[in-house]
Amino acid sequence: MHQTVEETLANGHSLSTSKSHSEPSNLPAILNTAAQTPAGICIYPPGQVDGSPTRLSYADLARRAEEDSSLLLNHIHDKPVVLIHLDNHADNIRWFWAVVCAGLLPAMSTPLSQNAPQRAQHLQHLRALLESPVVLTSSSLVAQFPELKQPRTLTVEQLGHTTPKRDATAVQPRPRQGDEPAVLMLTSGSTGHAKAVPLTMPQLVAALQSKSRAEAYAHRSVLLNWIGLDHVANLMEIHLNAIFTASDQVQVQARDVIADPLVLLQLIERHRVSHTFAPNFFLALLRQRLAGLEEKYHRLTIDLSSLKAIVTGGEANVVELAQTVTRQLGRLGAVEPVLCIAYGLTEACAALTYGMFDPTYEEREEHEFASVGKTIDDAKVRIQTVAGVTASPLEVGEVQLSGPVVFTQYYRCPEATQHSFTPDGWFRTGDRGYLDEGRLNLAGRHKEILVINGVNYSPQEIETVLEKARIPGLLPAHFAVFAHRPPGSDTEGYCVIYSPESTVADPVQRSRTAEMVASIASSIPNVRPNWSSLGKLSRTKLQTEFLAGVFDASMIRSRGPIQSAQAATRIAPATPTEENIVNVLEEMLEIPTDVISVDQTIFELGVTSITLFRFEQLLRDRLGFAVGVSLITFLNSPVVRNIAYTIDHATSTQYNPVVPLQPRGHKPPLWLVHPASGNVLAFLPLARTMTDRPLYGLTARGLGDHGQLFASIADMADTYYHHVKQTQPHGPYALTGYSLGTTVAFELAKRLEANGDTVAFCAALDSPPHIIPLVQHLDWTRAAIRVTYFLGLIAQDSIPAYEQEMAALSCEEVITRLLEVARPEERARLNLSAEQLTAIVYVTDNFGRMGRKYHPSGTVRKMDVFHCIPLHSVCLDQAKWVGEFLDKWQDFSRESVEFIECEGDHADMLNPQFVEGFEQRLSRVLAARGL
Repeated sequence: MHQTVEETLANGHSLSTSKSHSEPSNLPAILNTAAQTPAGICIYPPGQVDGSPTRLSYADLARRAEEDSSLLLNHIHDKPVVLIHLDNHADNIRWFWAVVCAGLLPAMSTPLSQNAPQRAQHLQHLRALLESPVVLTSSSLVAQFPELKQPRTLTVEQLGHTTPKRDATAVQPRPRQGDEPAVLMLTSGSTGHAKAVPLTMPQLVAALQSKSRAEAYAHRSVLLNWIGLDHVANLMEIHLNAIFTASDQVQVQARDVIADPLVLLQLIERHRVSHTFAPNFFLALLRQRLAGLEEKYHRLTIDLSSLKAIVTGGEANVVELAQTVTRQLGRLGAVEPVLCIAYGLTEACAALTYGMFDPTYEEREEHEFASVGKTIDDAKVRIQTVAGVTASPLEVGEVQLSGPVVFTQYYRCPEATQHSFTPDGWFRTGDRGYLDEGRLNLAGRHKEILVINGVNYSPQEIETVLEKARIPGLLPAHFAVFAHRPPGSDTEGYCVIYSPESTVADPVQRSRTAEMVASIASSIPNVRPNWSSLGKLSRTKLQTEFLAGVFDASMIRSRGPIQSAQAATRIAPATPTEENIVNVLEEMLEIPTDVISVDQTIFELGVTSITLFRFEQLLRDRLGFAVGVSLITFLNSPVVRNIAYTIDHATSTQYNPVVPLQPRGHKPPLWLVHPASGNVLAFLPLARTMTDRPLYGLTARGLGDHGQLFASIADMADTYYHHVKQTQPHGPYALTGYSLGTTVAFELAKRLEANGDTVAFCAALDSPPHIIPLVQHLDWTRAAIRVTYFLGLIAQDSIPAYEQEMAALSCEEVITRLLEVARPEERARLNLSAEQLTAIVYVTDNFGRMGRKYHPSGTVRKMDVFHCIPLHSVCLDQAKWVGEFLDKWQDFSRESVEFIECEGDHADMLNPQFVEGFEQRLSRVLAARGL
């Protein structure tokens, strides 16, 4: 690739091949060596894989790191750990190297849980483990996860507004070297709290040298990554590996590749990639995608002749899947064998075994899962039996590791270190396997870990969520979760065992209970479990007996009535479009069509935020539509039947505001009135959390081709009243409005009471009765900017600057500019077009016009007011917000108003990080109101 580098390699003087020269003593030395070559990094911003990447040479990266290290040291006057929590490759790579060059110790933060209590506990644990680290993050992430705001939090925006200078009192940079940690990698915390794995320079160099000599990385030129830098699969296999060997690298966001696996192959062709990484679950997605394209087009034109190896690890690789993918990639020009099966851990600097996939060997040995190959130069593997002696060839035992690439201790955790090493110093992986002529073959795990789509999860985490849910009819402490791979499945799943209060129950109730268990459990890994109905036993014993078939009869007895109830209540597809949607769901989720009812939401069937993009693309390919459906469609009306109706009536003017967000549950329904933007996006996290009652959203007219906008809030309330009565003819009714939508909920409640209906619950979500002060200055441009903020596309603090910047722009120019400054990853997640944003803005602007004429009058029986931190533009003091604005609801409530304080601020109180706490408060109040 680069002549000077090739000459160096040929002469044996590269750091990666020669030990005659001194080894690099620190990470900056590795970067500075690469900076002498033209090689570098191409980084694709989130959501922009079709555009041009940013090109950064290693020389540029080294210069920037030196400058940024000065920015850091202006703020840091000791030698702390720096916990790096950023959400894109450009920021992670930039600030990782800034921390390294500053002589500080980087700790790469893993993705945070959407469960607020678990997230807070995790960050509290890290604060103690890492001894009050500096948290380096961004303002947008602090807004999303308030727990990141700690005593020593720095945002990259803060650093960007300072001038590089060296404070005389600041810490002087000394790159970390020798046996002191060079970087900390966090484990997933799959068996308890996360542990920190310190990787030292001798360990890193040994691993990088061994990788460069391994067959897996022969003839490298361009390495492609889509995994986060918090994972060793990126840090070691791609990022540092490429720098160490002065190879080019391409970095793209995981979401963009998972949304459409074909993107990976297109990038390989575009950049002439030689090596990349892909775990087994992604290969399964890729096989499915290629099979669909081959069936449709017969022959694809993607050129993969540059591809030398896809390193795959992180979970067991199914032989049949590997064979199929190898054939598919071979037809596109990849040189066989292209798959390299690897095994590794964070504690061993990623992969320490590699084996080019050999179908002849795997078939001869009749393996279901592929061998993970032989060890690299600086690693040793042994198999130890239960008796503590080395196993014979082909004898299964615990996989234990040793050698220069293996770490020696966990960071500040002597107990975990002691339990993880044998008396003679070998690391105990917890995995089981055997050796066959030097090849390592895995045979399960000792540790209680779920590996789902390449990510580790704790069984206890899912069990805790289920126990806290207090599911009716189940014993709350009788749950057990363990790993389970159904026969013939490409990837591992998990099983939930639970115990009913009574073994005799209504089949319909059993079906509802099973659905609640699946829905709540899947909120952690975003994958639905298998299940059975049993008594409480130890998890290990349950798993052993389950796999041995002990509970097959019990499962049949439980599933029989449930399946009968499901069949009796299932609504089959009635139109060709409904049939196509059901077929797409069958293909994507691998569930039988005869269990899919068109009155179910795609989310309760198993579509997740990750697979939503894939669902849209499959549906678009099958039906061939260009307009009428988008990601917003699925979010606003996720019921299969409603999606089909929208597709078939894309240009219809028929308007129905009712959106069944969560159509199931045994308790009275809860009606949710949209905020000023007119859509129900804000309620989606609540619909995933509250599963014991139907949740219906109400959407405004004007978001699609559904006629003219409403003329007044009274007109809107009259229309909603008609549709609410059609859907729920009789009370008691439960209503709440979010933000300005509270006025509509209040007016709707008055109309129901006037009709003689009982309104047992009417709530305001952080909005006062008098809204004229809130909307009197809300012109079209301000409405557009605020909507963009509520969609999570811009930061709240940027609103005043954007208002000033865009004041003189036309409506079209405002929309164009807002999409330009929007956070790329959030825009990609919503797949938001200019036309869609414009429609939302017109609805919001119209609500403001109606609000400027609205004067509340009359009363309802009782108002409940949920409040949080108000919008900065409205009020900066929460006590004042409650006392001077929200307290006015007392004038419109015949009974005393109850005020309920919630977490978060006005824009994110219903977001995933706060929704669990909100749902608990809401459920408590609903129960107090007899609902």
